[in-house]
Amino acid sequence: MVFSRKLTKKEMEILLKLEDFIKEAHAESSSHDFSHVLSVLRYAIQIGKGIKESVDPFVVCAGALLHDIGKTNNVFSHIHGLFGGSLAEEFLDGLRIDPNLTNKICRVVVRHTPTSMIPPETNEEKIVYDADTMDRLGLMGLLRGFIGKEGSMGDILNKYMDKRLDDYSKLHFDVSKRIGDAKNQEMEVFIEIIQDRLTTRMKSIEHIFKTECLSKEE
Repeated sequence: MVFSRKLTKKEMEILLKLEDFIKEAHAESSSHDFSHVLSVLRYAIQIGKGIKESVDPFVVCAGALLHDIGKTNNVFSHIHGLFGGSLAEEFLDGLRIDPNLTNKICRVVVRHTPTSMIPPETNEEKIVYDADTMDRLGLMGLLRGFIGKEGSMGDILNKYMDKRLDDYSKLHFDVSKRIGDAKNQEMEVFIEIIQDRLTTRMKSIEHIFKTECLSKEE
């Protein structure tokens, strides 16, 4: 099924306005930049076209474009799904979109991330959740996640890599897993390499005085 219907001319015009708004809003973003938003949109469309369940293409596309709008304010980054839902509602109301559609889109924004602690329920919510998760897979997804993190290199790498290893199992649709399988395998390979390098690095320096100084005196 290729979505449940085609986008109307008015919906296309609204999505183009959303795209312009999001491009400007994410101009100063780092790991969650405009390219990330477009990648999530692409995955969302692929998933929406690949599942048998009925899906509203406008809700999916608008939700994918707006999903990280809450990330544009670092103060609320840790609750960006909830904060983003409020920002999305305000912007969509200004476009005079049907309140029912606005509610569905805002639910997508709120529920696209585990940090909201409100799991996705509708097909549209699950699609954008999966699409966002899929952009964290692979080498580029792994590297993107390291940007902007604070702490020691070892702590950042280990904490983030542990989270990424769980992502693939949380995908809702089989088509999401098929599309993301190769990237997940690629990521697992690089995580194994990084973990090995971290272990080797620590072993080579943890007894540096004993190996480099005491042994020479003897």
